[in-house]
Amino acid sequence: MKILIIEDELRAANRLERYIMQAMPGADILAKIPSIREALKWFDQHPAPDLIFLDVQLEDGESFEILEQCEITSPIIFCTAYSQYALKAFSVNSIDYLLKPIVSAELERALEKYQRYAGYRMERSQWPQFPPTTIDETETPVTNDLWRKQFLVAVAGVFTPVASNTIIAALSYMKGTQLIDNAGKEWQLDEPLIDVERDLDDTQFFRISRQCLVRLQAVECLKRSDSSYQLKLKGLTDTFAVSRGHVSDLKHQLKQ
Repeated sequence: MKILIIEDELRAANRLERYIMQAMPGADILAKIPSIREALKWFDQHPAPDLIFLDVQLEDGESFEILEQCEITSPIIFCTAYSQYALKAFSVNSIDYLLKPIVSAELERALEKYQRYAGYRMERSQWPQFPPTTIDETETPVTNDLWRKQFLVAVAGVFTPVASNTIIAALSYMKGTQLIDNAGKEWQLDEPLIDVERDLDDTQFFRISRQCLVRLQAVECLKRSDSSYQLKLKGLTDTFAVSRGHVSDLKHQLKQ
């Protein structure tokens, strides 16, 4: 099987290659590509691989730009540190979505999934035609009950519920997470940030770096200083650093 890896972190790309070869010793890794520019050039010069491992955040932008500029029919397994792109990923050729740091067991599961479905690929022209769906604008929107309503925080043996709708920021803290509410109070949670992020409404929260996600409605302003960006939240004195790769998406979210 011919596999292409598109990943801008060399160590992550090498680790991924090692896991793939352990799971599928006969696999042929065609290339490890770090950028959108190089990926577009590669696809222009080579036939489609059997499978693509694709990171979302590359050194020169989001990998979705590759899919917009180049017609890719190969199945894709997305590999990223951010869960917020999952819905967008599954709107394309994605068969799985792995969150970093990737573990070998999850990778093996994704490869098994690819092998199960590889024989059932269908050309777009063969897709069934469904009647258009009409939307009744008078219907009451359905609220999403999947999001977590509160977190139980233990302080000196006392368990305190912290309502999710009061949280304006969550930061990675040691092996757990530090929650900050709209009164500026800080709460220490044993759960890792990645688990907390999955439980919060992804239409209200945005990850500004690997260590921090914030409530969009709590943003007071975004400040640029030299080549860095700092985010200020309403009611808080401290600011939060925004990773360069997230600035563009954050500005887009704040426009809405």
